[in-house]
Amino acid sequence: MIIPILKRITWALLLLAVQVLILNHVHPWGYGAPLLCTLVVITLPMGTSRSAALLWGFCIGLIADIFAGTAGISSAALTFTALVQPPILAFMAPRDSDEELHPSFSTMGRWNYFQFLAVLLLLHHIVYFALEGFSYFHFTDIVVSMLVSYISSLMLIVLVEHVRNPQK
Repeated sequence: MIIPILKRITWALLLLAVQVLILNHVHPWGYGAPLLCTLVVITLPMGTSRSAALLWGFCIGLIADIFAGTAGISSAALTFTALVQPPILAFMAPRDSDEELHPSFSTMGRWNYFQFLAVLLLLHHIVYFALEGFSYFHFTDIVVSMLVSYISSLMLIVLVEHVRNPQK
C-alpha cells in the first residue's frame, strides 16, 4: 500500500520539478506555457476516494503556486480537475474495466484515453485561464493563451505518456 503512494509522490515531484524549472519559462509564440503537472491528477486511479483526489489536486497546485507565484490559480484549477476526474473517468472508461483502473493508453485504449485526457485538460485550462485573466477586457489574449497552452500541454502529455507506458 505504501509503495504505490511513494511512487505517486515521486512522480508528482518529478513533474513539478520539470514544470517549475523548465516549462514555466517556455512560452510558445509568446503565449501560455505547457502545464504538465495536471498529469498527476488526470492519472489518479478509478478507485481513488473523492477526498484523496481533492487533496492531491490541492497539494500539487499549492506547490506549483508557491514556485510560480500564481496566488492560488493552480490550486483552484487542479482541485477542480480532481473534482471532475472521477465521474469523467467512470463515464469514459471501458465497461469491462476493473475498479482500480489506472488511466493510460494501455488500459483504456489510445482513442478513449486521448479523449479523456483532452476533456480533462480542456476543463483544467478553462478554469486556469479564467482565473488568471479574471477579466474579459483582453478576451482574445486569454483565449489565445489558453489554446496555445492547451495544445502544447496536450502534445507534451501524450509524449510523456508514450515514454512512460510504451505500447507493445
